[in-house]
Amino acid sequence: MLASQAWQRIFEVPQITIIMGSLIPIAGIVAFYWYKAQKVRSGDELKRTMVERGLSADEIERIMAAQAEELRDSHR
Repeated sequence: MLASQAWQRIFEVPQITIIMGSLIPIAGIVAFYWYKAQKVRSGDELKRTMVERGLSADEIERIMAAQAEELRDSHR
């Protein structure tokens, strides 16, 4: 009985507004850092693939710099 009253209070309009107002920014922050982690993981996988193909460190560095420059140019 007491637990059901507590749950009913949580789902009242003022409380649900506060809960959703807190969860939405938290979800955005989690999504942002998840995206950044996936981007790093993708770059690492690309570098690993290039090493497996036998590219030298200089070639890999040149390719990665060109890719970064291309991304900067596309965002302008």
